[in-house]
Amino acid sequence: MQLFSDAYALMTRQWDKEQGWQSTLVPEISRRLGGDTDPLNDLRARVLVASAISCLDASYDAWTAGDRKAPLSVLLDQAMGTLIEEN
Repeated sequence: MQLFSDAYALMTRQWDKEQGWQSTLVPEISRRLGGDTDPLNDLRARVLVASAISCLDASYDAWTAGDRKAPLSVLLDQAMGTLIEEN
């Protein structure tokens, strides 16, 4: 139960940290995109920031699963590249 509790606390802390990143980055990305005067209403900025954070999470997971052999920056580039690949 202690392990479960610790894992839950870590997941909650990570979620809080990512929400902080979003609240910091969304207004700046919205401004740079020339978006809505209220950045909270700028869906493009919110989607871009959420996607970037998800790419970072996936890259980090792949990096740790691969014994950190590939550089994290390369994995992040690959993850972000999948967002623009055409099917």
